[in-house]
Amino acid sequence: MKSACRLLSLCLFGLGLSSGVAAQSRVTWLSLDAGPVVASAAGVAAAAPSGPGEQARLWLVERLAGFVHERDSASIARIERLIEQGRETYCYANALRTPTRETYAVFSDPVLRRLPTRVIVRADRLVLLERHLDAQGRVQLASLVSDPRLRGAVTGRRQYGSLIDPVLATSSAPQRVSDSNTPSRMLMARRIDWLVAEPAELATYVRSEPSTVIMPTRSFEIAGPAAPVLTYVMCSHTATGSRLVGALNQLMAEHDDRPWEQAYIELLDLHERADLMRLIRQSPQR
Repeated sequence: MKSACRLLSLCLFGLGLSSGVAAQSRVTWLSLDAGPVVASAAGVAAAAPSGPGEQARLWLVERLAGFVHERDSASIARIERLIEQGRETYCYANALRTPTRETYAVFSDPVLRRLPTRVIVRADRLVLLERHLDAQGRVQLASLVSDPRLRGAVTGRRQYGSLIDPVLATSSAPQRVSDSNTPSRMLMARRIDWLVAEPAELATYVRSEPSTVIMPTRSFEIAGPAAPVLTYVMCSHTATGSRLVGALNQLMAEHDDRPWEQAYIELLDLHERADLMRLIRQSPQR
């Protein structure tokens, strides 16, 4: 009888130990249900479930051993709150790194290196755009928005960053719309001539709408300081979160060709890829 009790106790202890290890290794990945890749000055980088940010996450997670991966979706405010609370291990795979977030979260090395927001113009309107380009072929945004012959659109209430927001704040043009996909839809329908977005946004929208009649476009860098947009895995500051970030950094260090970025690169045309590589070479943090 004593042997049976001892055996039962050992089994229960083993089960408890196993469940404890699983609990310590469980990671809940949070995602946004909010369109393709979008960056903002507020530190939000949203990715559609099938977008390049999510595809990069899947490539990496499939090669991370020792963790139980779960999924959930939330608003950016809830994502930040759950990660900051640190009660469990939550991670967000498409985060921008900000000083505020660094006080409560752990970050991986850069996962995606992306083009900054650009001006995207219909190919049949390029002749009219030429007068708004500087000597380096970059768009002078203040000049463009003041041209009544070229109609543009941006997403209202979206923060585009210090290079763009001050220009938009001083002009009633371009047209403001509420939905992030509306400018892309309007451009393809020839209702506007240009928009302000990251090229991957437009490419992801076109892929998600097979019935869309594709209007040829060209994207241009905006005049001013430029650097690649870096996104990271951001996790709760827990033992599991720190261990996952360490394992993730080791995994990325073993692949110089960065295959998880391929889904993003494929959304860019040849001149956009060349521009991205130039910005990466010039960036102190690669």
